[in-house]
Amino acid sequence: MAINTDILSPTQHDAMMAAKASRQLSDYSSRHADIQLQLEAEGDREQIALPPIVVKLLSRILDETASGHTLSIASVESDMTTSEAADYLNVSRPYLTSLLQQGKIPFHQVGSHRRVRRADIAEYKTKQREASYAAMRELQAQAEELNMEY
Repeated sequence: MAINTDILSPTQHDAMMAAKASRQLSDYSSRHADIQLQLEAEGDREQIALPPIVVKLLSRILDETASGHTLSIASVESDMTTSEAADYLNVSRPYLTSLLQQGKIPFHQVGSHRRVRRADIAEYKTKQREASYAAMRELQAQAEELNMEY
């Protein structure tokens, strides 16, 4: 299965347009449950009804674009190669492979290659972030207890 990994970076003009569209979509969606998008091109008009989940995604995309963030969209159900998973976690591929071998992240074989479900990698990353924040809070509490001022 090929995974589209196009990464899109907004221009300053894109960010300004996205900020305006985000405000308009937010105002409109707060007043209406069902949203239809109207497309216009050289006198041709067409309306498309958007499911609520798509409106939420579109709103998120507009917010991220307005902030100037680089975007990439991928299906959660899709598989990742070990290189893609390592990049997502910001670790080396050999380290990721060791996590797979230790059973910390589930994987499956496609021929002789390991594949990891995107949802499993996202779950692992969330758990690691939560553990990191918990450790940081514990260190902060210890520093306060010892009257250490930074």
